Amino acid sequence: MKSYAEAKGRPPSPAARPAAAAPRTLTDAERAAVAANKFFVEAHLPELVPFVKELHAEGLIDGWRAVRHCRLLKGADDGAG
Repeated sequence: MKSYAEAKGRPPSPAARPAAAAPRTLTDAERAAVAANKFFVEAHLPELVPFVKELHAEGLIDGWRAVRHCRLLKGADDGAG
């Protein structure tokens, strides 16, 4: 997938922010939550996996640890439909 600049025929802009320091070490509970969110997205929204990877490659997120909340909407009571 092309970046916005490439799609518009423009040269890519320099990084919007300097390279971040290495992300902090996650606790076991945080690691489990990240793994659960990644599994949920892969199972229910597989089309988002490449998007998350692109965001990480562009330096916009720190990877799957940036995916904070995942849930399925089940009908009008949840705001779906």
